[in-house]
Order: sequence, then C-alpha cells, then structure tokens
Amino acid sequence: MHLLVKGIQHRISSEILVPNSKYHAHRALILASLADGESRIQGLSDARHVEYTVRLLRDLGVQIVREGDTFVVRGLGGHYRPVRDTVSAGSSGTTLYFMTGLAALSNRAVTITGQKYFRNRPVGPLLRALEKMGVRLESANDCPPLHVLSHRPTGGEVTIPGTLSQWISGLLLLAPFATGPTTVTVTGALNERTYLELTVAMMRQFGLEVTVAPDWRRFDVAPHQSVRPTELTLPPDIGSAAFGIATAALHPSDVLLRGMPSLTGGPADHPEFHFLDIARAMGVPMELDPVAGGVRIQQDAPLLKAVDVDCRDVPDMLPVLTTLATFAHGESVFRNVAHTRLKESDRAGVMLQLNSMGAELELSDDTLRVTGVDSLVGAELSSYNDHRVLMSLAVASSRARGHSTLSYPHAYRISYPGFLDMMNTVGVPTSVEKGPARSARSRARETVREPVRSVADPDHACEVTLPEWLARHAASRPGDTALVDVRPDGDSVVTWSDLAGRVDKAAALLLELGVRPGENVAYQLPNRLEFVVLSLAALRIGAVCCPVIPFFRARELGFVLRRSMARVLVVMDEYRSRRPAQEALALAATGGPDTAHLEHVVVLARSGGGSRPPQPPPGGVRLHDWETALKATTVDRAALDAIRPTAGATAQLLFTSGTTGEPKGVMQSSSNLVRAVSMEIRHLGLGPDDAVWVPSPLAHQTGFLYGMTLATVLGVPQILQSEWDARRALVSLNAHRATFVQAATPFLADLVKAVEELGEAPRHLRIFVATGATVPRSLAEHASEVLGTKVCGAFGTTETCLGALSRPTDAPERRWGTDGRVLEGVRLRVTDDRGEVLAPDAEGNFEILSQTTFEGYLDRPDLTAEAFTPDGWFRTGDLAVLDESGYVRITGRVKDVINRGGEKIPVGEMEQLLFRHPAVDDVAIVAMPDERLGERACAFVVLKDGALLGFEEMCRYLDGHQAAKQYWPERLQLVADLPRNPIGKVQKFELRARARHLRPHMQ
Repeated sequence: MHLLVKGIQHRISSEILVPNSKYHAHRALILASLADGESRIQGLSDARHVEYTVRLLRDLGVQIVREGDTFVVRGLGGHYRPVRDTVSAGSSGTTLYFMTGLAALSNRAVTITGQKYFRNRPVGPLLRALEKMGVRLESANDCPPLHVLSHRPTGGEVTIPGTLSQWISGLLLLAPFATGPTTVTVTGALNERTYLELTVAMMRQFGLEVTVAPDWRRFDVAPHQSVRPTELTLPPDIGSAAFGIATAALHPSDVLLRGMPSLTGGPADHPEFHFLDIARAMGVPMELDPVAGGVRIQQDAPLLKAVDVDCRDVPDMLPVLTTLATFAHGESVFRNVAHTRLKESDRAGVMLQLNSMGAELELSDDTLRVTGVDSLVGAELSSYNDHRVLMSLAVASSRARGHSTLSYPHAYRISYPGFLDMMNTVGVPTSVEKGPARSARSRARETVREPVRSVADPDHACEVTLPEWLARHAASRPGDTALVDVRPDGDSVVTWSDLAGRVDKAAALLLELGVRPGENVAYQLPNRLEFVVLSLAALRIGAVCCPVIPFFRARELGFVLRRSMARVLVVMDEYRSRRPAQEALALAATGGPDTAHLEHVVVLARSGGGSRPPQPPPGGVRLHDWETALKATTVDRAALDAIRPTAGATAQLLFTSGTTGEPKGVMQSSSNLVRAVSMEIRHLGLGPDDAVWVPSPLAHQTGFLYGMTLATVLGVPQILQSEWDARRALVSLNAHRATFVQAATPFLADLVKAVEELGEAPRHLRIFVATGATVPRSLAEHASEVLGTKVCGAFGTTETCLGALSRPTDAPERRWGTDGRVLEGVRLRVTDDRGEVLAPDAEGNFEILSQTTFEGYLDRPDLTAEAFTPDGWFRTGDLAVLDESGYVRITGRVKDVINRGGEKIPVGEMEQLLFRHPAVDDVAIVAMPDERLGERACAFVVLKDGALLGFEEMCRYLDGHQAAKQYWPERLQLVADLPRNPIGKVQKFELRARARHLRPHMQ
C-alpha cells in the first residue's frame, strides 16, 4: 500500500480543526494518575501515542473514562495497582520514557514492553540514571522489555545526557515521590529545552515543586510530594497545525485553522510554538481572526523567504520547515540538526529525497541547506514509517507536477489522525492505495536485471572487471548514489555518473604521468572519495592498485616504494597531526634505494581544494597538486577505451600490515577480488537495497574488498569516513541508511559504546561482519543486542579472502559464537604438525583451499612456497577447531602457542574467558620466558574506566569458572591499551618483546 498525493494548481480554501496537544495530554494523564482524587482533562487527543499512555495507565490500575471531549482520571495517590504483570508502551517513546521509572510506584513488580520493532530501542542512559535514584529494574540488553520492581525511589544526585528531553522528563516526573531529595544534572548538549519547560510547567500546575537552574541544566526536587487533582484544558497542537499551515502557505489559499486562539505563546502553551515565529519570518501570511475563532491564511500568490534556524528547540519541525524552505526565495539554513537525525528516522537525511523531485538540499553532519525552487515533479518516495516525514513529503507533493506516492501510508495516525481528512478538505487529493508503488530504484533494477542477477554468481561476476561494473551502473542508474564521503566539514554525495566521470579524468591523468598497464600505482590516502577514484582509475588503464596504510611512516612507506617500484605516489598534504607529503619528499631527498624509481608525487589537500605542496627535493621527482593536475588534464576517451584490462590480470598489490614481521606484498587478480565479493553477496543475500558502510581502512583488504569492491560490484552506495569517530559514525549510519558493514573488533566495540552513551541504535544496519581479529564472543553477543543487528563471525586472510562466514539466519551461538561456516566453493581443514587431517572438533593447524587464493608474494617465491602445503593448501598460521557442520573456531596463532612444560595453553579460550570479566575492556595473552617450564602465560589487560583488577582477583575469577590452573596466566600486566595494527589485530610480537623482561607473580 502507499499514499497517493496528486499535485494541484488551483486555489485551496476550507476550515481546518486543529487537534489538541498530544504533548500536554501525555503529561497531564500521567500526573493525574498520581493525584489523590479526580482530575478532568478537557480536549481529547486522538493521537495513537496518547492512546498507548491511556492503555498503559489503565493496566496499572488507573481509572480513565471519557465524558464527551474530556478525560476523567481517578488518581491512585502515588501508588499504582497493576492489573497485569506486563504492560505495553506500544510504539510510544514518550510513554516508555515517562513510565519506566514511575512503574516502581506499583505495589508489585511489573514488566514494560512495546511493539516488536520497538524492543530494539536502547534506553541505557535512562536506566542508569533511574538506578542511581534507587529504582530497581532489570533489562537483558538495556532495551524493552524492562522488569521494574516495586520499590520507592530514594532520590540522590543523578546525571543524564541532554540527548533526549524525554529521559530528563522521566526523571523529573518520578523525583517528587522519592524518599529523599533529588538533583538531576544534565551533561553534554541540551536538546529540546522547550519540552522540559512544558514538563516543569505541567508539574507545577498539579502542585509539584521543582527548582530549575537558569540554564536548565540542574533540577532540584524535594521528596514526599503529593499531586493535586486538577482541571485543565489542552491547548491546540501546533505540531499538527503546522501541516495545515504549510499546505496553505504553498498555494493560493483562504484557509482558516479553527481552534488556534493566538499567534503568540510560550513553552507552557506548546513546546513547538517557535514554529509560528519561523513561519511568519518566512512570510506565511497568518492573521488572527477572532470572529471566526482561529488563524487565517489568505493569499493570491505564495511568496516565501529563506530563513536561518537553530533547530535545537524545534527538532520535530525540521521536516515541515524543509518543505516550506524548498519553495522559499534564497537559501535557508537549518543549523544543529544532528539531533533530528536520531528521531524515528534520520529526518534530515530522508528529506533529501526532495532532490529527486527537483529540489536543492545539501546536508552536512549538523547543517541542512535548502535553496528554494519554483516547482517540483512527482516522485516515488519513502516515509520510513515516520509520521512527520510522511506528512511533510505529502505537503511538498501537493505543489509538484503530477502524482507522488509514499510508503507506510498510515504513519500519520501516530500523531495526527486527521491529516488525510485535512488534505482532502482543503482540496489536495490524497488517498491510500493498494498495491506497492514502484520506486525509481525498482525501475533501475528492472533495467539492469541481468547484471544484478550476475553479482551473486561468482563464476559469471568474476569475468567482469571493476571498471566494467562501474560503467554498467553509470549507464543504468546514473543519478543514483554511488558514494558518500563523510568528513568533519560535511558529507559529499556522488552519483554513479559523477563517479565514472571522475574516474576517467583520473585515469587520463595517470596516463599523462606515464603509468602503463601492469605498473604499480602507490597511494597513501584515508577513506575518502579520491581513494576510490584513484583505485578505479588505475584499474581502468590496467595498472595495479598499491594502497599504503595511512598510518605508515617513512620506514614502511619506503619499504613499499622500494618493493613495488612505483613511479607515481599520491599522498595527503595533511593527515591527522602528520604531513605525509613532506615525509615522502624528505624520504626522496635522501636519494636512497627506497625512492630510486619514484618520479611523481601528487599531493591531495585535506580540505578537498587545492594544496600548497612543499618544495620538491633536488633530483628527478616532480611535484603535482591533485586538483590542479586534474583540471589541466584532457580526457581522451578513445585512448582510455583502447585499453582493455582482462579479469585475470593483477589488480592489487597489498602489503600485509605485519603482526609478526616484515610486510609481504600480496598480489591479487581482478577475477579473485570480484569472485570473493560475489561469494559473500550470495552467502549473505545482499541486494540492491543495501548500503555499505566502510569504517575499515580502504588500504587494507577488509575495506578495499568488502567495502569498496563489494559496493562497486553490487551497485549500491558506499559510505566512507576518513577519520574514525564512533559518534559521527553512528550519525552517518542513520543518515545514509547503511545496512551492511565488515570491520574489525575496535570498530564494533567503539560503536557499541557510542550507542550506549547516546541512547540511539543504528536504525537500518542489518549485518555487521566481524573480521580482522578474533572478536570476543561476549562483545559480539552484547553488540548484537545493543546495535539491534546481526553480528556475524568470519575468517579470511589477505592471501585468500574470506573462507568462512556465518549467516544472519544462523542460531546466535553459531552466528557470533564461531568464526563462520565454510563458504560455497571453499574447502577448510585442520591438520596436525605432520600434515594429517584431524577429526572434527580437534584443534590443529588451519588450512584453506579456495579459488580466491592469491597469485603469490611479490618477488618472494621462497615465502610463497612456504605458505602452501605440498598438496596446495594455504597455511593460515592459525590454530582452529572445525566441527562437522563446517563451522570454524579460531583458537590462536601457531606462533602464539604457549608451551608450559609440555602443556599447550589454549590462548584464545583463556582470552575469551578473561574478556567476560566485568573489569576487563581488552585482553591479550602471550608467552614469557621461564627457566623451569620454558614458557608461562602473561595476560596484558586494559581495564574499563574506573575499574580495578588485581592478580589474586583474576585467579579467583578463573577458579570460579573452573579453568584448569595450568592454563591461568601467571602474570597480570595492566596497560593503557594494546598495540594493534590499523585493522585491529593485536601485535603480539610487541607484547612478547615486553614480556621477555617480566616474571611471574608467583612460582
């Protein structure tokens, strides 16, 4: 089903009855339920979220009846008497946040739940604050269902992030019933202050005392207060009226909004009253009509002006304001919109759909810019089941030429059940139609049906090179998003057509610099657009991609340049606190063997504009600015098209990051790379509606292959982030609807922490494939709950690509409790030191036989030979256990084995056990020398903030888990962090070096 909106060109006129405020209704009903006596709340709200509050209060024993347009509430004097063990908040966040703490006032324990999808909403910060107030509650994953025990709160000093005003309001509503005084202090950015002002005003109206600091960051509430029964009338709901106002503002009109007694007010009247001020500033001709009893909008020709708005006080109004700004003269700027991106949907991001109708919107992390246009054309849009987005896009569609269709057509009922009637009453034909509406993306899929099918057929897909996949997408869906470049100064969205044009330009530049097919092109770039452009450009002309990890310094860079013999190097002028261009030129200035083949250094500015590269060193190295060089380059398409790289040619030279020693140059063909991602696409069921988030370095195989290459083959957006920041990552995930990511443990752990701190989970992320290092099982389990996504275990190497991967449909203990199941087309085995294949469930050397195995190590036939068994299987260097179903568990590295007096310690198992200790944030176990036993185990441990752990406590913990004493680490070494390479693997060789000088705590 979909909502059909027909654009109109005629004058509209009618009367609109503005409903009553749902915000006041929630608060008034809850406070009345706590009063000792009868309260009357006049002016019913028919919003579905208010119905959820009424139902939940009734299930707590509160009598609520309707008399005409009045709620009659017989309060229970601060004590609930539940009639059910489990009560539901439905899909109302307000109901959940307000009632979780108040449920403790019940005379018995009660469980609060919600609709199925609602049970993934994290409320950790609120729960922690309630616990500090003395509320006793239980939650398996900081999400509903929440089991709240009967226990009056004690009060105390509580801190809470200012992310959501509803969390703070939930604490304030509970505090008067505590046995001691309560102080609530807000930390971080304070959003939605007007909603807090409404809560406090309503509490005072019911006789409760709250002392508020001038900056609204501290609240003091006395204990043992009583709620006074009250009679009040709910004011009009400006949040609903906004859609009638916006509709009338976009057309010649004569519309009366009945029930709005004034155009002025304050937070106590309605938290969204600022919308009226903004609408008037935009030129909406609103006039009070006291005779008719409402606000009238009358005009012959719409003429709106651009505005500059701080959205912190009106976050819910951003969608409808965006609609108005779309038709305003000039550029409107909406600032501080990050919070709006953590609502029911990413409200700033989804409004970018207006661009498909001819609008001009540009979004950065915290700012939305809208340049007004004269008209739009009808389109097929998604509301993402967000009531405000649905209504705002519908209003915009009323001004479009032709018809528009929107998904989730009934979302408006959540807050404004009369919306559909309002639209039709004023003369905008709007209806719910049966049958799915085909999106533009669906039509694109039909156009390229054969290529889309082929991406999940490895034998077919591997015959098509990456530049050919790019060309297909650019031809079939030129305007679709191919790449999103997320940077601190704003997000940049690139279409398939634009990406193809940039690639041709860069390919022409490489040809001008003398690069020829088969040559290695070296580039040291973070995750940004230019990395993808340069990679595809090199492949376009048959050259070999030789990316360098951004963290590498002169020593490692020199090694890569010497071994690759690259004549062209592309680097940043600045990266974090370093100047890579200067470092590279200083290296060239030495005249040593590292840069003997280097001829050109191309410098890319961090800001994206032109750079001012340092002076070139004496000698033959020539210096270029990336942007300047591109502008001066002419694309000879005939020359480009004349170069036809084959799928079997070497496409990638990747130097392993080296957890054990000198990096080795791994050579992979295009056929191998494309086959590998096609195998994963088929295994996971990825499709054209996915979007790939790429936090892993593109210069490492995880990011290069299962980020950039996968997205390019599948033909879906890839979302890049150049500088890792978990909070910005969370915003980007939601802003650009990322559904899939493959990354290592640190990215998973940091994202979990960000979600716990911000209280908002990724809303679209379906699959997180955890690779690069063994992921602690307890972290994977916790992450699955906190992120609301499927965390899948996997195993792969740079040399073989993925060999094992679990599926989202696997049982949890298989999905994240193993390192995956053998992929179709791959064979796995476990052998003993003599090469004999071991029976299932026995630990041994882990080996792989795959069609995606590399060509060999660059110029090292000796190392290549050592990497394979006599019968052609690749030696991974890992220890593993393989079960009968093909699931593998990596138990350690062969070189990490600790031989304690002839007894091999199961390092991986002990690390997993220690990781589950509540004080442990990270752990790695390595061998330390011992004269008597040869080796003993030393545990390097990173503690969680404020946690303590001693050696004896560690031993008691291991003893309590029945771990054999011979396996216990005999030294506990606390460290600030573990040394890791750029993709998250612990560099145990460095820890072993530290452990050489350590001695056991006890012999």
